[in-house]
Amino acid sequence: MIKLKLVQWVSVFLLVLLISGCTGIYENGKELAADTKSHIQEITVEELNNKIENSEDFFLIDIRQSKEFEKSNIPYSTSIPRGLLEFKIGDETFWEEEQWYVPEKDAEIIIYCKKGHRGILAAKVLSELGYSNVKNLKGGMRAWDPEFDSGSGTKQEESGCGG
Repeated sequence: MIKLKLVQWVSVFLLVLLISGCTGIYENGKELAADTKSHIQEITVEELNNKIENSEDFFLIDIRQSKEFEKSNIPYSTSIPRGLLEFKIGDETFWEEEQWYVPEKDAEIIIYCKKGHRGILAAKVLSELGYSNVKNLKGGMRAWDPEFDSGSGTKQEESGCGG
């Protein structure tokens, strides 16, 4: 009887261990972004160009680092580096300095980064903060401008926050 109980407890423990070991562990940010991609909406460069040409009302947010934004950016975009996004998106003082208004929870927000990986994660975070109309620019700055080069190509710049 004691052996049977011990076998049952060990079996339950192993089952719980097996199930819990298969959830939410990623090797790197690119793997996390690839898994997250199915949970967010994306917009193509052509669709973004149409919105700009038609003077549609939306927020275009560049989440790359400030130095990347200074080197090149998409016209009409606002720089909010990825590490500050959750804190700046609803900050009235920040938006006043940008001469904009704070985005409403249903406002269209388009996020972009260098290649799209950071943008995927940023779009997911904004949706978790209650923003319901967030899109990532598919392919990021590289898709917008295929000739784009973010700078010197140093290892530090290339690896920063997942592209």
